[in-house]
Amino acid sequence: MIKVVLLFSLLLSSCAYKIGQKFRSLPGGYQKLSIPVFKNRSMEPGAEAILTAALKEEFFRSTVLKVVSDNDAEVRLEGQIDTLKFDSMAIKEYDNNNHLPIGTVLATSYNMTVILTVKLVRTGTSEVLWQSQFTGSRPMNASQVTIAGVNSVNPIYNQNAKRMVLENVANELSNQIHNNLTENF
Repeated sequence: MIKVVLLFSLLLSSCAYKIGQKFRSLPGGYQKLSIPVFKNRSMEPGAEAILTAALKEEFFRSTVLKVVSDNDAEVRLEGQIDTLKFDSMAIKEYDNNNHLPIGTVLATSYNMTVILTVKLVRTGTSEVLWQSQFTGSRPMNASQVTIAGVNSVNPIYNQNAKRMVLENVANELSNQIHNNLTENF
């Protein structure tokens, strides 16, 4: 008897996610969506590919609707990177350091901020069905210059660090976009 109750409880709890997903939908009940590459208005090359890929992955995983090519889609989710910037968060001044000139000021961390505008457009008429703006940010450590004779930092480290932080921000924003678009319709 206990095994039957446990099995029944397990079945009910495992179906809750699917039952909740069933009530999610796009405005208008559309089932087929295309997601073209975002427009990039920032100065960061390649950011559009990272953000678009993260958004597609979010919709693929959710199974709320089917992501298809633009020709087969009922609606298109268009995105634009309005801003991608790095602001210094922490600055360190070196006064008594034998490795750097006196008075050297270096940023030790930055904050990456990404602002996106996303809109849902009907493919046949180009009618905007939904539009919203999203902001995401994450801290990023800067390369540290503390060795005598070193007057620059590793550009490969900087590029990889930027990419990793951007991927994290892209995943967070994709989740926000997906949830905002598919809830309460």
